[in-house]
Amino acid sequence: MMATSYFNKYGLSPEEGKRMLAKIMVKNHHNGSLSPKAHFQREITIEQVLNAPIIAWPLGLFDCCGVSDGAAAAILVRGDKARSFRKDPIFVKALQIAVGWQEGYMNPQHDWTMVKETYQAGLAAYAEAGIKNPRNEISMAEVHDCFSITEAVIYEDLQFTRRGGAREEVDAGTFELTGDLPINMDGGLKCFGHPIGATGLRMMYEIYKQIQGKAGPRQVKHRGWA
Repeated sequence: MMATSYFNKYGLSPEEGKRMLAKIMVKNHHNGSLSPKAHFQREITIEQVLNAPIIAWPLGLFDCCGVSDGAAAAILVRGDKARSFRKDPIFVKALQIAVGWQEGYMNPQHDWTMVKETYQAGLAAYAEAGIKNPRNEISMAEVHDCFSITEAVIYEDLQFTRRGGAREEVDAGTFELTGDLPINMDGGLKCFGHPIGATGLRMMYEIYKQIQGKAGPRQVKHRGWA
């Protein structure tokens, strides 16, 4: 429903829409091929995505993440104690959560081209961190790519591009490792699978390694910070 609604609202033919989504998955598989802890560590092509068996039209096999086993853990300490545990801790500047009433299911006027909770959580986190322009101030991101269309919509919900602008950014390579705003540098849920409770912490772990400059071949070197 999200994919077909997005295509319709922003004037994409099914072929154009599916190709946009395919490019997102090709990107994530490339990144996953550089991630030794990923479940799937191989590249795929746009043609493979477009020709894959359909799971729920227009989403095919490669548009959907796997459901894998996995675990993740983190050690959190007070900021003033962090350097007594290690020399290169990472400090959290903002933490926000938003919940809603499942508007998409409850409100027949909802157009399925955004997730309001994601948008509101982003606004709150940006305000706490003092971020005024996410597109220009965010250097990289891990987002929830359970399906290809979910990642595309999150680009817009988190203001990495304007509403309806995901396709032009994908075509421009904006969210690739060498782009202006790399996203899912480790391959995302698409390559790690989705062991539910472990997923969010795994995403944070990738940011942790990136900020430390210890992400190996997928390390982002961007805007002078790494």
